[in-house]
Amino acid sequence: MQGIGQLLWKLREKEGIRQKQLCLGISSVSKYARIEADQQEIDFFLIDRIMGRLGKSVERLTYILPRDIYNIYELRQEIQQKICQKKWEEAKQCLLEYEKNKRAKEPLHQQFIEQEYAQIAWLRGKSVETVCEHLEKAIVQTMPEAEIQRKTGILSAEEYKLLLFRWEVCFGTDRERGEKELQELVEEIFQKNFERTERVKVIPYAALLIEKTARDGKADTYLKLITETALENLREEGKLLYMPEILEQYAQILEKENSNAEFIGLLRQERASLLELESDYKVSFKNYRLFDHVVRNFEIDAELIRRTRNAAKLTQEGLSEDICAQETLARIENGNQKPRSGNLRQMMEKMGRSGDRIETGIQVEEYETLELKIEFSKFIHRKEYGNAEKVLSKIEEKLDCNLKKNYQYIETERVKVKYKENAEYTEQFIKQLKELLAMSLKVEEGQKMEYVLNTEEVSILTEMALIYWGEQNYKVALEIYQFLVGQYEKSFIKPVFHILDWGMSMGNYGMALEELGYFEKAIGVCRKRIRQTLFAGKGGSLHTSLMVEACILEAQKDVKCKKYFKQDLDLLRLYKMQTNYKLMESYVKTNKIFD
Repeated sequence: MQGIGQLLWKLREKEGIRQKQLCLGISSVSKYARIEADQQEIDFFLIDRIMGRLGKSVERLTYILPRDIYNIYELRQEIQQKICQKKWEEAKQCLLEYEKNKRAKEPLHQQFIEQEYAQIAWLRGKSVETVCEHLEKAIVQTMPEAEIQRKTGILSAEEYKLLLFRWEVCFGTDRERGEKELQELVEEIFQKNFERTERVKVIPYAALLIEKTARDGKADTYLKLITETALENLREEGKLLYMPEILEQYAQILEKENSNAEFIGLLRQERASLLELESDYKVSFKNYRLFDHVVRNFEIDAELIRRTRNAAKLTQEGLSEDICAQETLARIENGNQKPRSGNLRQMMEKMGRSGDRIETGIQVEEYETLELKIEFSKFIHRKEYGNAEKVLSKIEEKLDCNLKKNYQYIETERVKVKYKENAEYTEQFIKQLKELLAMSLKVEEGQKMEYVLNTEEVSILTEMALIYWGEQNYKVALEIYQFLVGQYEKSFIKPVFHILDWGMSMGNYGMALEELGYFEKAIGVCRKRIRQTLFAGKGGSLHTSLMVEACILEAQKDVKCKKYFKQDLDLLRLYKMQTNYKLMESYVKTNKIFD
């Protein structure tokens, strides 16, 4: 099986980048060479940055992490969450805790610590000298030769954001860095071969800064173009960060042109709904320039091994045989010892499960296939099934469907598309989904399912529940939703690190509870989902939960339902979910919600 090293090698070769260029400031060449050869234990934070420098996203990769590494990711997320809540002192306490970690002095960790200190200082209105002191320390960690590194273009979106942030902090002060530097940075960012999930991290920020130097005439034309590009990026990827500012910037540009007043009003209405939603949940992304979207999928090795062993009805003695000492396995399951990657793989394969430290879900020869997979998911989310089917055909052409996991993925996604067009064949679809699930998950009839599910298995069970629901078999559908939600509640991992699968499960569960009349519980589920989704920086996934709360309040004849219907409509329109927008628009007109 192709490991992460082979994937990195192919990406690097395609971009024509030398190992030395890619590693500058973050790794020795010898260490990275061993990673490419799949001969090195995974440094997950290094993989994050290497992928970023190659212009690629890690959002759809599953990481099986040692407990201590997971704890660092969780601490980083906690710091970001505290900053979003304007809990500055609590955020600084978390940073002090981070600094005590034995890995804190490594460049990637020291960079994060210093940049968050800089971000907090700037948000609190501290002097430019204080902010820049932290910022310069952050930049030099991975960009010791920043000018040379910029010329090669081998920087990540996160590193470009640091350079843009320095420019903004210094703007209008005696440290001002000049318009020329900003123009050069923006040109470099547009020339970089970033995939869309990476471009959205930095292009909207660049657009906001260009506005600071814009003048009448030609500059306004360029400003409009980059603002439209930024807005389109944010809408396509469903992100929150920068969105309110970009909406207002675009509205002001159109006002100067005396453009359609109604459209300008819609832009400001969408902005107002976003800000109102953030305010409701006491979350603010305003001026949080260095926020990093949390769209990840993590498992912890100790928990994964223990839960899988229990599900497989194996003793520690039985699992450890021919792999390691039983005492070693006991320490691993308690989180007191890290399993070597080879041992992890052996243990998981012995239990019939995959155990690579980094999983791509499907086995691919090219990273571009994973990009197509993201595009397919986006079309399914928007209910654009025709476009989804075209992308699925492209994915199928690139995959070896003789491989079990690839066949399972293609056929599962095909059922999703076909069911929407041929809902009468429900029995056939359920039978097919059960067979697809059995390809990776062996569970006897009537046996309790205790395995830790992977993303594809969650997807299969979710589709089964949707079909059962459509057939009014509410009991079975609700049991599946409860089971899926329970999977995450059993885990040590925070829901935000399963945000795609957890969010989908919670959204469906909340909707089912509402339709069955469990109003109070449904509202609790929806609000929990919205809160976590906001902390992940996602705006395009809130529709289901907002709709459920609106419908419950409407049923209770509470006038506050109007607020939630309005938020839902605005976000559906903003994030290009036209099918759901038309359905919701028709519903509110028919039921005279706003009369």
